[in-house]
Amino acid sequence: MSEFDRLAAALEADLDPLVTSILERLHTSVPTWMVETFFEWEEISRFTRASVRTQLSGFRRGVLPEHCPEVDAAGVQTAAKVGDLKVLLNGYRVCQMSLWERWLDLVEASANETQERQELLKRGSEYFFRYAGLLSDYVADIYQRELEQAVRNGEQRRLHAIRDLFEGDPQAASQLDLDLEQHHLGLLAWGPGGDTAARDLATRLARPLLLVAPLERTWWGWISGRQPFEPGELRAIETFEPAAGAGLAVGLQEFGARGFRATHRQAQRARMFAPSGTSTLTRYADVAVEAIASENEEEARRFVERELGAIGDDSATSLRIRETIAAYFAAGHNAASAAATLGVHEQTVANRLRTAEERLGHPIGARRVELELALRLRASLRPDE
Repeated sequence: MSEFDRLAAALEADLDPLVTSILERLHTSVPTWMVETFFEWEEISRFTRASVRTQLSGFRRGVLPEHCPEVDAAGVQTAAKVGDLKVLLNGYRVCQMSLWERWLDLVEASANETQERQELLKRGSEYFFRYAGLLSDYVADIYQRELEQAVRNGEQRRLHAIRDLFEGDPQAASQLDLDLEQHHLGLLAWGPGGDTAARDLATRLARPLLLVAPLERTWWGWISGRQPFEPGELRAIETFEPAAGAGLAVGLQEFGARGFRATHRQAQRARMFAPSGTSTLTRYADVAVEAIASENEEEARRFVERELGAIGDDSATSLRIRETIAAYFAAGHNAASAAATLGVHEQTVANRLRTAEERLGHPIGARRVELELALRLRASLRPDE
């Protein structure tokens, strides 16, 4: 194996720390409204990882792309829908900077001869900067085509008006024929028939619906009205069941321009906690604690690990203990009621609670708030890959 092959393989093996470094550099440059309304950082992370992996594969093989890589073409199409190419191009600049810096470190740490080091550095710089130039051209061409199509697309014009609202421009509401001085309920719909589910809910509430599709099989909606949502309407929302294959997430009812934005963000947060593979409606009101507590996902995971300790693993025993504690708390510390809920003997509940306290090192009531939150977070956070 040549020195280049060895170092290129090492660069590919560094994919995870490279992506982490790129995202850290991007964090302050991506507009808050974009993260709050279009994407979660998890989505940005997946795109960055796929784009970097594609480039590293080409670098190892010494192959430059003859056309825009599929992952980047999809990215620029989304950027055109959002209406912000600068964020995407800045991401590519940060990516190239991070790749070059890492390649420089690898070469400097391994190559002994000056000539060999110069050849490796030249090979890396030529590839990365030629790749960046080609990608910029491909991206600009696709973006222009998407914009030209968007001009003819009324849906895109409405989406851009909503983006302007998110950025704080109240005049954009006139392009939507929307009175912001109303009570709004934000929703996200997805999956086959997601748009139909959103319309069905609006029909059940007998209120007008503003619905746009920013991404494939994903819809944003606002059900609005001059009067606050009545108790009967709130019960109708709570019991609404989307058709098979569709999912809905709804925020809280909010008022005015700030409420229009707030209820959308809440629906987005609720979407993160929606069960996968089921037709369901997820209310932000039901997952607000988890949503707020997991704003910093890394810290949330550490909190869960600290609080659950020896009962936080995936074993069947720990699972039964966690279920028992949750039922015990839900029953107001009544072991008999918890046993009835779980379908076990009351003594079984007592035994499990005693085991839990031995493993935790303290009575379960001593840190009830922290322990209950940790249980809820563990159940709602996606597996850490």
